[in-house]
Amino acid sequence: MTSCQSSTDVIAMHGVDKEIFGLFHNYDLDDKTIEAFRSDKAGAIVGEKIAQRYDWEVGQHVTLAELNGISFNIHGIFSMDGAADDFIIVTGRKFLQEADNEQGLSHYVLIKARDGLDPAAVGREIDDLPLVVETTTLGEGAHIATVLAQLSDLVKLSRGIICVIIVVILIAIGNAISMATRDRAREFGILRTLGFQKRTIVMMVLGEGVIQAVIGGLIGCAMVQVMDAGNFVKELATCSVSMEFSAGPIEWIAAISTVAAAAAIGSMLPAWRSAQLDIVTALRRQD
Repeated sequence: MTSCQSSTDVIAMHGVDKEIFGLFHNYDLDDKTIEAFRSDKAGAIVGEKIAQRYDWEVGQHVTLAELNGISFNIHGIFSMDGAADDFIIVTGRKFLQEADNEQGLSHYVLIKARDGLDPAAVGREIDDLPLVVETTTLGEGAHIATVLAQLSDLVKLSRGIICVIIVVILIAIGNAISMATRDRAREFGILRTLGFQKRTIVMMVLGEGVIQAVIGGLIGCAMVQVMDAGNFVKELATCSVSMEFSAGPIEWIAAISTVAAAAAIGSMLPAWRSAQLDIVTALRRQD
């Protein structure tokens, strides 16, 4: 099976023993489809989500340059109601091992314990066997918990990067507004002589910073939407559990609001300084 590693460019292809895979996975496929899948060495069945992403159809012959040019024939498309399997390609274990030049190698093995046996005890017995490879045997629940913990770590890392980006936006907007207000000190002096209050000057400068940030945020969101529509944005996955990236109204509102808030905070100091300028001193300055 595919290695249990994290990726953001996900095409997960699982090699299974075709004769018994139904004992572990209950895909919504008819008997005719399953028989065609089993009888074709290069046969495959694919999840609904990944089929939609690449516009695959039943009967299509597919070659994946992303997976060393491996080719397979699609005999069925299944749906698991948004579960991780909706994002995978299932083919024969031996076929995948030959394609990867890893004959006899498997990254993990599914075991179904007999009724009445303690899964934890079975796992300990397996790990104690004198095998040529080291094994770590987990129950299904523990395995999923481990996978979700890995995804959680990746999400935390992403949030940290986002926080750094917000700080950069704050500093950049603050610096840009500071330069702009410094060059327009005389204008602010004239506005003050015309009766503009300090709070009005503050709101003008804050508004300028927020508008600049919102325009930039809108452009960024539009670019993300284009990347999403063009399938340039992939899922985040590890050990076949995937999180699909998407961009919609909620994401737009969250992104624009965050950028606008960062811009407002970054513009506060230059806005306050502009409002506190001495009128006479400001009028003496040259543009």
